[in-house]
Amino acid sequence: ATQPIIRIGTTMSKLSIALIAALSILQGGLVSARCKCNCGAVSSSDTWKRQQCEAYNRAEGFGLSCGSACSITCQSTFGVGRSCGGDCIDANTMLFSCDIQDYVSAASVKPGEHIRTLSSEDNADVCSEVYYTFAHEGISGALEVELEDFTKVTVSDNHLLYTGSTFASREATMAKHVKIGDKLVSSDGSAKAVLSVKDTAAELVNVLTMEGSIELENGVIISTHSFNENLYSAAFYPIKMMYKWIGAPAVKKAQPYLVELEFMFKPYFSVFAESI
Repeated sequence: ATQPIIRIGTTMSKLSIALIAALSILQGGLVSARCKCNCGAVSSSDTWKRQQCEAYNRAEGFGLSCGSACSITCQSTFGVGRSCGGDCIDANTMLFSCDIQDYVSAASVKPGEHIRTLSSEDNADVCSEVYYTFAHEGISGALEVELEDFTKVTVSDNHLLYTGSTFASREATMAKHVKIGDKLVSSDGSAKAVLSVKDTAAELVNVLTMEGSIELENGVIISTHSFNENLYSAAFYPIKMMYKWIGAPAVKKAQPYLVELEFMFKPYFSVFAESI
């Protein structure tokens, strides 16, 4: 009985991909995320292999897309994982679990758990259900945003942070566009000034909630999306519906397809988000 619903969700996602692909062609050609290996994981003593890995990345994988074939190539050639697919939050980020009333690492969160955040309807405290999680392979490039209280927020450069004075007046801003002096929205109604933004590397995970936002241990509220909230939420809408209709098992079964979906969407999101 669940198979027709799963097929409907998959069809909806494929239609979304087709639409975005068509739009990208109209804007000047089909784009695909290119393979990059995690060269930082190559032993520092093996200078030659690291140089070859970096040369491979500069050549953008010689046209190879960032998918399962990329993982195989990086592992077999350089002994490392790929680093082209991560767009979310540091796996070590601490989130408040309403289920156990304590902080847990983002990496440990599972679909069905409830994470504290603020409501987009009335800005009140709310526990939002997680409908999708995914741990990206290996170490990915990221940005470390240090705040005035000396706490840090580590996310991918395209992940959306909320800048502004309050949650009600928040503006979703890609981390790479956040500047020193900007303020990040906090759950207590205050805003925390940015002291610095630095390049770093981290294991990244996706934690998507029904509300579309999460509260971090330092009280900062950030989006669960990357690039653009409308585009990102539209891409994952079929997955959200699958979770509502059937539950976590259906989403887990569709995991391989969802990974490829993310890799296909990513370059289009980048193009559109920068043009809006």
